Amino acid sequence: MLLAVAVLLLGFNGQAMASFSNGDLIQVVYSGTTEIVTDEGSLATLLAGGTTLNFTSPLANASVAYFDYITTGGSEGTVWTSGNSGGQTAKFGSATAFQTAYNNVTGLYWPSTSSPAQASGLTTNPNSYSTQMNGSGSNVGQMAGFIPDGSAETSLVNNGPVTQTLYDYIPTPTRGASQSGSIVATINTGNVSATPVPPSILLMGSGLLGLAGIGRKRTA
Repeated sequence: MLLAVAVLLLGFNGQAMASFSNGDLIQVVYSGTTEIVTDEGSLATLLAGGTTLNFTSPLANASVAYFDYITTGGSEGTVWTSGNSGGQTAKFGSATAFQTAYNNVTGLYWPSTSSPAQASGLTTNPNSYSTQMNGSGSNVGQMAGFIPDGSAETSLVNNGPVTQTLYDYIPTPTRGASQSGSIVATINTGNVSATPVPPSILLMGSGLLGLAGIGRKRTA
């Protein structure tokens, strides 16, 4: 009976796995050789609640960046990147490189069993954010060349908080084209928080304890 309950609950947990889907705002923090990627949920849903977004970082004294992508909106889809409040300009000729990097990074961390979806890896992994978006350190904050000035990420000095601006772009395939981003939100990143435990795991634990108690009563 205990085994059956465990399998059932783990099945529910598997159905709840998040997949770093297009349209979800992705947070990346990295420090040293470790990076942690968190799917903060649907950007459309987040913005429906207001244009000030508040998140925490699962790593201390880390670098932090946010990005999102959907295939609709234009011939090259729609892209969102974090930046500073002074404005940001994207190089549309690098939109394809961004899309490839986005797919590789989200593919690496798919799926996740935590809620919100969160996974960690090594910055040296060929498909990590640090390798794909930052060019293994040669193009930090450039989102695979899409943001030439490297303003897409900032440092969480002393764990933050830090404030970034989220910009929206609808790239065109025009060679050499570039455009200033449209501001869609302000993102505040606060202090380090503990990685959440999936609710299904907590439920499984309480269920197993309850069944154990029933078994003891029957034995008595």
